[in-house]
Amino acid sequence: MTIMPTTAEQDEPRDRRISAFLRGDFSSSPHVERARQLVPVLRERASRQSGLPRLLPETVEDLKEAGLFKMLQPRRYGGAETTPIESFEVTTILAEGDPSVGWVHGVTGIHHFHLGMFDDRAQQDIWGRDDSVLVSSPYMPQVAQRVEGGFRISGGWSFASGSDYCDWALLGANIENEPRPAPGPVGSHVFLIPRSDYDVVENWDVSGLKATGSNDIIVSDAFVPDYRTLTWNEVHEGKGPGLAVNTDLLYRLPFFQVFSRATQAPTSLGALQGMADALVEFSKRKKRNPKDPAMTLAIAEARSFVSEAKCRLYANYAALIAEAEGKTLLTERQLNEFRFQSAIIPARAARYGTELYRLAGGSGVYNSESFGRYMTDLLACSTHATNNYQARAIDWIGPEMDASGADWEQVPFGVVAKPALHAQEAL
Repeated sequence: MTIMPTTAEQDEPRDRRISAFLRGDFSSSPHVERARQLVPVLRERASRQSGLPRLLPETVEDLKEAGLFKMLQPRRYGGAETTPIESFEVTTILAEGDPSVGWVHGVTGIHHFHLGMFDDRAQQDIWGRDDSVLVSSPYMPQVAQRVEGGFRISGGWSFASGSDYCDWALLGANIENEPRPAPGPVGSHVFLIPRSDYDVVENWDVSGLKATGSNDIIVSDAFVPDYRTLTWNEVHEGKGPGLAVNTDLLYRLPFFQVFSRATQAPTSLGALQGMADALVEFSKRKKRNPKDPAMTLAIAEARSFVSEAKCRLYANYAALIAEAEGKTLLTERQLNEFRFQSAIIPARAARYGTELYRLAGGSGVYNSESFGRYMTDLLACSTHATNNYQARAIDWIGPEMDASGADWEQVPFGVVAKPALHAQEAL
């Protein structure tokens, strides 16, 4: 597919662009325009795509040609350094056509954002020869050994989305015989590993998000030099060595505030929008009553939720950007409120999707229709650990309700009390 060029002015002042984005006007974003052009193509491919455990090669090439994988990649290595608002919108739009495509875009995009905080030598290893290289990540921790000049690492990691098309992986680990962080699913360190040092086990056989290719990765005693590692504390404290060379406002945003909105929330919103649009077309094709109160209300509620959720999260992003620019200072309570508002989106989207699926009726359950694909993808999105909205509610509201006098402490993945009152699930 050939993506038509856009005439949008990319050098428009950031404040003006963000203001437009908050009004739902993305006309100044060439990436959003290109994503929108891809939606009918993805819909046409969706039935064929859904039976495969990975994205179609032509879809990956379309995303590369459109520059969509590079949105959060450092400009020094051919990236666009866009705002995360644009990346969120693009993931949402792609998910309207096929949620698996939106998911893989969001995952790989956030990895490029993370890599911008690594030592520049690590970035050079990845993008020095080919700035289109993609990176997968299972952040869940295994155990690494500290050795002279770096680390040795072995183990197995699950859920490496997009792994079939990635030449590197970001793998989480704790260090043997060294203190471990507060409870959570990502460990203390992240290691950047080339494809030559790991095997991909093609075992992604699932009911939802089937085409994300979220396979297992196996490493057998690989050496990782110091410069290709980064601690989560460095990320959380804004002390990643890559920030010495990547100085754009993008890389000054709090990592986990961006990370928590990169994949699950936008994919869920896009899938719900796509499902509602499909029900409109389905109803027209079946000549159903356009004044059916149940049908029109369900579609209106789904679309309204998508719009409302976007507005809320984009306003949160605007506040995060203002803080990074030194215009305001956000409290921990506000940050935890932001995290909750993102985490609960997939569960709410799945509830609205369930009603759409029900109202499609018996003829909507056929695999020739898209409702089953959207529904299982919505449910799969809601299972990710990032969407533990109960834990995020504790982070936000728990300190207000605590009469024990405990000193609540902010950690990279939430808050805990000292001594810890809750075993928090991270992210």
